[in-house]
Amino acid sequence: MQRIPLAEYAAKRHAGTAEKLGMSQGSLSKAIREGRSIFVIVSDDGRLSALEEKPFPSQRRGNSAQRCTNNNPAGSEFSGSKVPVNPSSNQQASP
Repeated sequence: MQRIPLAEYAAKRHAGTAEKLGMSQGSLSKAIREGRSIFVIVSDDGRLSALEEKPFPSQRRGNSAQRCTNNNPAGSEFSGSKVPVNPSSNQQASP
């Protein structure tokens, strides 16, 4: 069994590697471009699988409560009957 970094294994053969792993070529390219820690496992009988290593516990990119200025589950202060809505996007709503 061999463990090879995805970028190294897929070099110059993204479409073929993606097909063997059961994914799209675009997904494979994006994973490589983003620098994700993914390894291709080549078993002794030639089958391929992939494994992604992630830190545990996972690190969040930011606290979503801090990014959202309005955590009201009922909607924003601008929602409700005071917001003009037209059935067509061609028309300008009047207040």
